[in-house]
Amino acid sequence: MNEYEITSETCALISVSENATEVIELGKKFIIEDKLTDILKRSCEFYGCTLEGRIKGSQMQLGMKYKLPIIIENTKEIIFFPTSSPRLENCSWISLKNIKNYEENRFGSIIEFIDDNKLILPISLESLENQIFRATKLMLISRKRSKMEK
Repeated sequence: MNEYEITSETCALISVSENATEVIELGKKFIIEDKLTDILKRSCEFYGCTLEGRIKGSQMQLGMKYKLPIIIENTKEIIFFPTSSPRLENCSWISLKNIKNYEENRFGSIIEFIDDNKLILPISLESLENQIFRATKLMLISRKRSKMEK
């Protein structure tokens, strides 16, 4: 299954190794023998833009350069954010829309998705909240621009 594209059901992409990614969707988990960045690239292209274009758009809209969230698909508000620098192998990508709740624990942070599944991430609650804030800001800017065009 090397042709996976992100959908509104995708909750998280977790790098398992250089060439394998764990995909968490609503109600299921599976491993794909594919680089996480290749899944991001293919998904952006599937929805009509390049990953580089999505990153550049986020930079322009947010006025930031690092650990940027990206809009995978605009009309369905499929927005993902990285848990660390995307250059690091252990970087995971999380869907903003599928988060139900999050909290701190002794291992880092726990994200609860809308299907009640939980994911433990080795990042501080402060870092997670910062990434959620950036992704939410990107979503709000995108919504505002979409309404202006109508």
